[in-house]
Amino acid sequence: MEGILIQHTTQRQLWFGALTALVILLTLGIAAPHANVALPPVEPFMPMCALTVFTTASIAAFFLGAQFTVTRQPVLGALGGAYAFTALAVALQLLTFPGVFAPHGLLGARPQSAAWMWVFWHAGFPCFVMAALFARERLTRAPVGAKETRRWTLARVGGPAIAAALLCVLALNVSLPPAFHPPRDAAVLPVNGIALVVWILNALALVAVLVTGRLRTTLDLWLAIAVLACLTDTTLNLLSTNRFTVGWYVARVFSMFTPGVLVCVLAWEVTMLYQQLFEAHATLIRSSARDGLTGAFNRSHFNDHFHTLFLQARRQGEPLSLLMVDVDRFKAYNDAFGHVKGDACLIAVANALAGAVRRPADIVARYGGEEFAIVLPNTGARGARVVADEVREAVLRLDLAMPDSPAGRVSVSVGCATVSADDLSTPDALIEAADAALYRAKDAGRNRVVVA
Repeated sequence: MEGILIQHTTQRQLWFGALTALVILLTLGIAAPHANVALPPVEPFMPMCALTVFTTASIAAFFLGAQFTVTRQPVLGALGGAYAFTALAVALQLLTFPGVFAPHGLLGARPQSAAWMWVFWHAGFPCFVMAALFARERLTRAPVGAKETRRWTLARVGGPAIAAALLCVLALNVSLPPAFHPPRDAAVLPVNGIALVVWILNALALVAVLVTGRLRTTLDLWLAIAVLACLTDTTLNLLSTNRFTVGWYVARVFSMFTPGVLVCVLAWEVTMLYQQLFEAHATLIRSSARDGLTGAFNRSHFNDHFHTLFLQARRQGEPLSLLMVDVDRFKAYNDAFGHVKGDACLIAVANALAGAVRRPADIVARYGGEEFAIVLPNTGARGARVVADEVREAVLRLDLAMPDSPAGRVSVSVGCATVSADDLSTPDALIEAADAALYRAKDAGRNRVVVA
């Protein structure tokens, strides 16, 4: 059962991805000229966004790490590390941001600590994405060995998390210069070395995803969308370094979208895998209850359900009938036409029996060899005799030639037994009664119905 992340993209997925990318680009085009337009301040908006990014990035890291442990595809582990880095970086930025938990931030934050954590976050994520793509293209596309999975997990997920922690230590303990300067023109990116480096890294990551993956797999498609959202987030942040502006608000939305889109895809994958598992389980249950040759229910299914129906009939005070059906002179048919034709004969007989028994609650089962059993709930002796006659005639209508047969065609003998509400017999006794009636039908010349 292959995960959808490493499956080839479908035409529908490509169209949906293209529509998503178009919406992102249109939003950027509309928001960019108005990036510095001030909007009413909503103080809880920033911590809410940061908490959302932390949560979704953590979920994405967990899912990708879990995918890696199952598929052992290195790129999945490396991307899990990229999102683990994002989760820790945004959490540390939130802790050091002035006015959220403390007037000057927690952890002994300096005036520029939160801004630099934003830089590390938005520069580190594309770097780790490119590292994951490099690992896929240059190192190995083959699954990691089972013994190396733990080491790769620690390196690919733990490494980026440690990097985020070390960068936080740097931002907290080193007096860094201001990360950004307010832009003079909202139409272009500010001429600031740090800003340009961050923007270029995001642009390079997007190009790398498109060039190396070419949108061949679901992972390539939605990773490209996530990196495009990150680039849009970075662009709007650099166009408007002031809080509570159009660019600032829209950038926060895209910062949530970057991990959120992959979480949605991963959640969808879990749903699809669950559906596939459910369908596979249902198919297994159905196939385990059916005879492999004829498609009728098998002996095991008959044994389980016959006893249940017998007890149910006893509790509800209803009759229950059982027909034992045997193909007459089937050994002679096999000897004359061969086992292939013999199998075809059994299949045709089973279909004829199923066609003669129309109620959903009735059971047609292959009892063994050329013998079939038909269970008729809530059916008395008279009704069972009618069904038995229909079964015998349905087989005759198949018009399968039978040598040395008085009828000249394949026929069946039917033994019929019924248990009434006041009968104290057991399920086994009912089977024995129907079986005895079947043998009397065969002794009487075959191609007939005998009622016990």
